[in-house]
Amino acid sequence: MAVCQRIHNTNCRLRAPVDWSLDRPKSTASAVPTLIGMADIQTPPVARRRSGDPEPDLTGFVVIHRAMIADARRLAGALAAMAEGAPPPPERIAAVRAYARPYLTEIHHHHENEDEVLWPVIEAAAGQAIDLAPLTDDHRALAPVLARAERALAGLGPGGREALRELADALADLRDLLEEHIADEERQVFPVVRRFVPRESFEWCERRFQEKAGLGHIRFLLPWIARHTAPAEMDHLLRRGGLPFRVLLALFRGRHAALERRVFG
Repeated sequence: MAVCQRIHNTNCRLRAPVDWSLDRPKSTASAVPTLIGMADIQTPPVARRRSGDPEPDLTGFVVIHRAMIADARRLAGALAAMAEGAPPPPERIAAVRAYARPYLTEIHHHHENEDEVLWPVIEAAAGQAIDLAPLTDDHRALAPVLARAERALAGLGPGGREALRELADALADLRDLLEEHIADEERQVFPVVRRFVPRESFEWCERRFQEKAGLGHIRFLLPWIARHTAPAEMDHLLRRGGLPFRVLLALFRGRHAALERRVFG
């Protein structure tokens, strides 16, 4: 059952009937203004991907989805255990804040990037092949759960068992909703992206995502992604990212691993 079904009683669905033919005339989108941070970004015209053209590379999306779910599970479990055990030392509480804050920020960014950048490109390329509104409804439904987690995180202090329980409960709810939402998204959106969206248009979206992240968030993002990447995926991402990716990952990976140890033991 989709998140939007549980909360809004709205069905997430592909529009029917779907014409999968690539022989139709290419669709293009007029420029659609979207906001990323303070910049007014124009979605460029998008031509439908032609048969035989390279497909978009969804490896990064697959890994980020995996990391979001895995860390909702890990954090919920670790915090529940802390709430029931001996009061954690202040340095562990500080580590939880340092880890959970950018983790929650990444989920916010991911959903905003989809709504404001990726969805308009998919709609321009795929036309009537998919209805993305239910997935946007999911993002709206997830927002108050993220807000609960952020409030609990802000109230976290030494000996604060209640805040630990509240944060663990919010992250457990987030885990459950993310699992449903991401399963729906990968089942419905990924085939449409591979079928209709040109690789260069998807890469344009990825560049916009990177611009929004900024170096401060990338310090967390790159080693966090690497932590949840299979070896073959990591080799692929290193080839794609080239020297800048390798250098930044080498700079930030050790610090991230030490932070993980302080949070999860």
